[in-house]
Amino acid sequence: MLILALDTATDKGSLALMADEELLAESSLESAGTYLQRLLPGVEALLQAARRRLPEVGAIAVSIGPGNFTGLRIGLATAKGLAYALGCPLIPVPTLEALAAQFPYHPDPIGVLMDAKRGEVFFARFRCPEAQPQTIEGPVRLAVNLLPSQVAPPLLLTGPGLNAHEDFLKNSLPPEIQWAPLESRHPRAANVARLGRLYLAAGLTAAPARLTPTYLRPAL
Repeated sequence: MLILALDTATDKGSLALMADEELLAESSLESAGTYLQRLLPGVEALLQAARRRLPEVGAIAVSIGPGNFTGLRIGLATAKGLAYALGCPLIPVPTLEALAAQFPYHPDPIGVLMDAKRGEVFFARFRCPEAQPQTIEGPVRLAVNLLPSQVAPPLLLTGPGLNAHEDFLKNSLPPEIQWAPLESRHPRAANVARLGRLYLAAGLTAAPARLTPTYLRPAL
């Protein structure tokens, strides 16, 4: 099964193509402001790099948020259009779950943070004893100044919210809490594809007409 994955939940979007368990190709889509112009050409370039054709794609996996409102809308609209055109399954993948999936077999709980603007964050906590994260709590939206009272070691923190609130968090969180490396704090389409494969096997697909992004807050 060839799975095409799209992630446009943050300003560091990406695309990936996976055949069964093998990642064939992955590419970056920097800057949320250019997704409308770059997403479909990016899909075409990705397929060319992998020497595959669009009709070979058997499923579309898409990151559904929370995250950047415009990016999520563009990504989901593109994924829906491709799924309709190809007549293939559409697989929604929660963005925070895709972030946690970057740390399979990790012994400690994984806390995932995304910036929600206005001094707030999106937060969820997972265990990841295998490839697929297991939700402990969340996702929720809360004021960033409440986060220190919600977390305690042992814990690995990841997500772009660490970058957005770095100064406050470094001064407010217990030093025993681990921070993910910078390069592991943004979602990757490769993980969206891997989770998409697991969700597809479990029958967790969505009707394109009914699928909406996960915003967790009203539009700003």
